[in-house]
Amino acid sequence: MELLKELGRRIQKARKEKGLTQQELADQSHFSLKHVQSCERGVKNPSFEVLRAFCKVLNLSLDSLMNLDLPEDEQAANDMRQLYLSCPPAARKVLLNSTRALADELKEMVKTAGVDPDEHLEDK
Repeated sequence: MELLKELGRRIQKARKEKGLTQQELADQSHFSLKHVQSCERGVKNPSFEVLRAFCKVLNLSLDSLMNLDLPEDEQAANDMRQLYLSCPPAARKVLLNSTRALADELKEMVKTAGVDPDEHLEDK
């Protein structure tokens, strides 16, 4: 039961990050408001079809939603992948090139600052 509650929390968090209400998620995923609410509370075990619809609306991968013990770095990599896939195909090359340039700049910044490359900058 605890796993269903965690799944529900993840769905709710993703919905809120996307700026959607429960009703909007219900409408866009073609499931009832009551069904969305039950899934988010962890009292309903969502089917594959429901999870797939939620993931499509929320721009999530099933893996990132379902793999509850996914390491933080892998979760972040999945998030990056979903950001890429959520862009129109014509914009993906620009996003990829911009991300590469930003990564190179961040690596150089860490190098010149004398920070351990394995240290998390957000901890500073």
